[in-house]
Amino acid sequence: MRHRRIRSWALGLSGATFAVALATFAWPQPPFPETPVPALRLTPDAPFAARLIAPQPGLTALPAQITGRVAAGDASGSLLHEWPALRAEARFQGSAITLRLNDSVDRWRVTLDGSAVEIARPGQKDLRIEGLPSGPHLIRAERISEWHGPAEFDGFFLDAGATPLPAPQPPARLIEFIGDSDTVGFGNTSQRRDCDSEQVFAATDTSRAFPARLAQDLGTDYRVIARSGIGLLRNYGGVEPQRTMRQLYPLALPSQPEAARLPGRKADLLVIGLGSNDFGSGFATGEPWQDKAALSRDFGPALAEFARARLAENPDAQLILLAFGEYGEELIAPYRQTAEALAADGVGVKLVVLPDLQRSACLWHPSMADHAMIAKTLAGTVRDTLPGWGG
Repeated sequence: MRHRRIRSWALGLSGATFAVALATFAWPQPPFPETPVPALRLTPDAPFAARLIAPQPGLTALPAQITGRVAAGDASGSLLHEWPALRAEARFQGSAITLRLNDSVDRWRVTLDGSAVEIARPGQKDLRIEGLPSGPHLIRAERISEWHGPAEFDGFFLDAGATPLPAPQPPARLIEFIGDSDTVGFGNTSQRRDCDSEQVFAATDTSRAFPARLAQDLGTDYRVIARSGIGLLRNYGGVEPQRTMRQLYPLALPSQPEAARLPGRKADLLVIGLGSNDFGSGFATGEPWQDKAALSRDFGPALAEFARARLAENPDAQLILLAFGEYGEELIAPYRQTAEALAADGVGVKLVVLPDLQRSACLWHPSMADHAMIAKTLAGTVRDTLPGWGG
């Protein structure tokens, strides 16, 4: 009996010791996004060299296919941009090419012959790529970060010995995504939520968010009109009530309302996914809604009006209304009402209600797994309702 008591006491002690050890054990945490972001990062074993240099004279502009919302810059051929996901593609034959930017705020990925170089906040510089093998080349430059302010894309340029080739034709169909930080891909590549502003900058990659994933799956082009913190009726926390998506959507540059918007391609499919900021924060003093039920009653008519305006601008487009279901019936109900009202008008509309997300990326934003799930869900909806899309 004595031995049994000693054994019980020992087990109790070991259990208590284990509990204390468990409570004090530092569980391994995923790494933070890499900071500071290097000014230039080249894919290992890339078959070319790349460097940032001062703008060089005497180069010849190369025609490019541009996708994104832009305004004309001061220099001939230059483009000002602020909305996410600007992309440019061009073709040429030669051993070198130059990408010219005047951009102190963004990250860019440039892909060429299967390899990539990323640049961050280059300022007024030329990205010089040289040492290319002979033969034709396809180059693609895409802005992968977000900044609430304009930057300048000045285009691709060739040396005297290179040969310009016709710009590639865009895919037959274009999807336009209208949303907020969830659509932008805010901090999406981070494996943890506690990011500072530089880590958010390092982790945001719009080219890996659900709009780009869906477009790649379906073989379409895509345009992103989205902005972190923005809502349809109210922005996050009720800030800047005169700068919601209803006011900013028509603008080429949200921070420069006077900038003339250059003509863009009509969309074949619109995906509207707003409401996370409307319903995801408390009300500020002076806002016209006392609670989310009142906001929900106003949200439906505003969403229907906004959707009808976008459909009028893109008269052949189909529409997907993308509701983030984790915000509950207060968000889902007005989305459902809008879908029913538009369908009664003869609009080709489909409502997609997403399940709860992991939101394990920066500041509780969708993770890479979330973006993959959203893209897969949308792809299934498109294939089920739009014959001929994506095979």
